Amino acid sequence: MSGILAFDNPWVLLGCAIFIPLTLFNYFSAHGKQIKKNLSGNLRKKLLTSRFFFRIFLVCIIIALAGPRWGNEQTSTLSTVLPAGLPGEYRRLLDVVIAIDVSRSMEITDEQGGEFSRLERGLAIVREAAGRIDGMAVGSVSGIRMGAAVSRNRGIVAVPLTWDSEAVFAFMDAAGLSMTGRGTNLESLLDAASSAFQPSHPSKKLILLVSDGEALSGSLKAAVNRCKRNGIAVTAIAVGSDEGRRISNGSEIISRRDVGAMRMAAGQTGGIYIDGNRQDASGTLTGYLRSLTQGLDTYGNKDEPKARWFIFAMLAIMAFGASKVCLLRVRKR
Repeated sequence: MSGILAFDNPWVLLGCAIFIPLTLFNYFSAHGKQIKKNLSGNLRKKLLTSRFFFRIFLVCIIIALAGPRWGNEQTSTLSTVLPAGLPGEYRRLLDVVIAIDVSRSMEITDEQGGEFSRLERGLAIVREAAGRIDGMAVGSVSGIRMGAAVSRNRGIVAVPLTWDSEAVFAFMDAAGLSMTGRGTNLESLLDAASSAFQPSHPSKKLILLVSDGEALSGSLKAAVNRCKRNGIAVTAIAVGSDEGRRISNGSEIISRRDVGAMRMAAGQTGGIYIDGNRQDASGTLTGYLRSLTQGLDTYGNKDEPKARWFIFAMLAIMAFGASKVCLLRVRKR
């Protein structure tokens, strides 16, 4: 409907009511009548012409401020739900980096006779939760972009953020216990995961920290504070047991889950803490991810009336100039 005239601020048009008192004043004012009698016909004509252009100036200014629109143009829109079939650009507005602790303690199978290590349990929770997100298995319509970072003594970005979530899952499945080794530095792990985010990308940023919380070096709290300053939420998936187990047969070193450190990482950054030993751990993570994607916005294009205020702004300038030119000619005479 390109012919429809609309206004962004229609209430501004009430300003046109100013012409009612102006008209009444000019018509009934005795002083104004006396001035007109004392002017010659030519000067009176120029004065009326100047007044006419000045009123056009006022009308155009009022209309310009009201924001007139007509005709159609295609513009970018921001909406929570984009109508089906609407052409436009879809941006993944939730970036998730899986930060995986691959220290030796993650090899431990805490339950006697258990089948899965801490690392395998943590990755299974993430894998299952991601698979439950609608469309995430194909990696293109879920609104989530994923990456992965790993760390023993030093953190590295193993898989940069990508639309293809299957590439991340393939890395997780292939890596497993083959990447574990000595040393734990959760500060370096979080710093590496944080470096995977692109500052220019308009997205919510989330780190899924898969760890038992034990750290032999670095300051987890310092890394958490940096994440908080940069608007990065950390969701901590704590695996392992509170009682602890020996790292290997014959070893005297007991590795226990540090719940306090993991809760601190989540609480300080606005993420959530997930107990990896609970049967509903993957369901909790699924619900959390869905809550984040439901609040995201999608970008698209739609047709809407084109703004035309600048036309009236230009007319106002021209009319004001014409009113001044008329008065200048009167002064010269």
